Amino acid sequence: MQKNTTGSKLKALREYADYSPEKLARFLDCTPEQVTAWEQDEEEPTINQWMMMCRLYSVTPDEMFSHINPEELVDEDIRDEFCHESALNRLVQWGQYI
Repeated sequence: MQKNTTGSKLKALREYADYSPEKLARFLDCTPEQVTAWEQDEEEPTINQWMMMCRLYSVTPDEMFSHINPEELVDEDIRDEFCHESALNRLVQWGQYI
């Protein structure tokens, strides 16, 4: 079973669109080697490249990053504080729409 990573998602989207790394690289003004490095989780695209891929593959940024759990990106020693601040910010934003 393949691990659900950003790279595996990028590769699946590219293959579903039937693009070679070379063709995608032309669209994104990069090299095919960079595309391969993204798909192997060795490098990350720039924000502009992310947005261009969202547009190219007709997915929203939320769909593109749906496999990522932000809490897993935070060190364990500050996770509780992060979760508290995240919940507090959601309440503040929600309160703006009432």
